[in-house]
Amino acid sequence: MKAQASLEDAPWEGGQTDGVVSTTWYSFTDNRRDALALRHRGYVRAGLIEPSPFGIYTDAYDDLPTTVIAGLFRRGACIATLRLSFYTPGTNGPALPCEKVYPEVADVKARAKGLVVELSRLSIDPDITNTRYRARLYAAVIRAGVMACVAMNASHLLVATQTKWRKFYEHVMDFKVMGPPQLYPPGDVPVVLLERALDDSLKRRIARNIFFKIEEAELQELRGLLPRLVGADQTVA
Repeated sequence: MKAQASLEDAPWEGGQTDGVVSTTWYSFTDNRRDALALRHRGYVRAGLIEPSPFGIYTDAYDDLPTTVIAGLFRRGACIATLRLSFYTPGTNGPALPCEKVYPEVADVKARAKGLVVELSRLSIDPDITNTRYRARLYAAVIRAGVMACVAMNASHLLVATQTKWRKFYEHVMDFKVMGPPQLYPPGDVPVVLLERALDDSLKRRIARNIFFKIEEAELQELRGLLPRLVGADQTVA
């Protein structure tokens, strides 16, 4: 299947070409090497994994039909990536990577009234060293992920992230910590799980934030794309 789409954002810094970033979405059957290779480079540089002769890092959840991966590209190179894992209430089998590590997820799934989405495996090009640019790029990845969740009419969001990013989610989007940090592979580093409903309160918070504000045209494009990339049982309500 080749149903990828590239969505282009406006330049971040005064019309600079380097500021133009586009987002490409991959299903589990697409060629995702650019995104998985970037993830590998980021994890190797962070000391989380040993270099692989294949030059990519992947796990079993990347190969589920309920998984999509976002790759953010600048000047033809993938500079950031994020994985979204979808769970529809009532479906069987593994879907959310965090449920193997955090027992609290079972309760989220049990009381879910709609689509649950986990955002994980965020990685940024380790060769980008400008602190300000890295922070904006991190925010751009999260914006892409949340926009996809809105487009899919998700009802609940989960984020597995290193503890250093906890306050970003708490302050910007009012996420709540579900429990104490757990050792999350690879590298068994402390990772915290945060959650919140994707409700009108979050949508208003996004609309008030000049960086995170989502345009209707962007949503419409994703509404046409994402259901085709995710498994047939993960449908927009």
